[in-house]
Amino acid sequence: MARVTLDQVIKRFGDVVAVDNLSIEIQDKEFLVLVGPSGCGKTTALRMVAGLEEITSGSIYIGERLVNDVSPKDRDIAMVFQSYALYPHMNVYDNLAFGLKMRKIARAEIDRRVKEAADILGIGELLSRKPKQLSGGQRQRVAVGRAIVREPAVFLMDEPLSNLDAKLRVATRAELIKLHQRLQTTIIYVTHDQVEAMTMGSRIAVMRLGVLQQLDTPQAIYDHPANIFVAGFIGSPAMNFFTMGIGSTESGVELVGQGFSMALAGQMARSAAPYAGREVILGIRPEGLDRMSQGETEETGEIAAVVEVVESMGSEAHLYLSLGERSFVAKMDGAAPVRVGDQVKLAFDKEKTRLFDPETEEAILPEPALAIA
Repeated sequence: MARVTLDQVIKRFGDVVAVDNLSIEIQDKEFLVLVGPSGCGKTTALRMVAGLEEITSGSIYIGERLVNDVSPKDRDIAMVFQSYALYPHMNVYDNLAFGLKMRKIARAEIDRRVKEAADILGIGELLSRKPKQLSGGQRQRVAVGRAIVREPAVFLMDEPLSNLDAKLRVATRAELIKLHQRLQTTIIYVTHDQVEAMTMGSRIAVMRLGVLQQLDTPQAIYDHPANIFVAGFIGSPAMNFFTMGIGSTESGVELVGQGFSMALAGQMARSAAPYAGREVILGIRPEGLDRMSQGETEETGEIAAVVEVVESMGSEAHLYLSLGERSFVAKMDGAAPVRVGDQVKLAFDKEKTRLFDPETEEAILPEPALAIA
């Protein structure tokens, strides 16, 4: 097993910078997820680690070895692609064994590795079948098995679940998590699906336009996004944003927006104070908006909005609301009686409120400890 280090890695395609000064250290046995929208550079970064793309500048290490000029076959990595890329004329056993045969591994060792991988993935009864006789999930497990038999130092996975249907994707996601726990190997996993990133990664690297935006644990990124892009990309439904003015009152600092205001105190007030007379972006996740009962009031942080759409999810409901020209989303208890056209009063969970600079889009208060009135 091995640590993987990308040190100030840059990749250019002509005048286009696909990966811009990327520095990440992936720890031994870590499951790191590279996530971001299409075109953010995540797959290019993975292909550079694999040796399938030549880096423009910077350094890539696998373990202690600099691999910039090492061919892919000598990097001790195995890659699982979005397409299964199985040989249609071979059965599952031969698909799993093919790479080992090309490396002239002894027949007994090949048999041991193939059967062990098949046992790990639960495909032992499929070894005699051809790919056309397999379901999509079974084919994906064979593709993963072909990587496992290599016994590499690092697994590289490029959106391996994107061809599966929703239910199978969830099941296979769980299988890959258990596989990592069993193999205890280093995995770098690329996806555009933030749900996959949140549920699978021990850490997440969020990328945009080739630039690393934030690298942290899933919970830390969800709770304390570094900027507006990360806040809006991670989480479903996405974080709501409101443009607010900063004002001063006798009791302290206050956020003033369209139809509501909110008093700040402690560290958040001190961080917001330099923006007095200017605007900030207030971010709140849909679950941070609590429906108030009839007659309940709050001094600040209360908002009244009209329900435009109700998405019932069973245990919860997503309410799409309007406040003047502003639209936003709230998560509610699925059993709560809410209909389109209703006016609901909501209170902000102030512990879940985040502020961002509208010019830099960076978080004004990134610290985990918040003191809010």
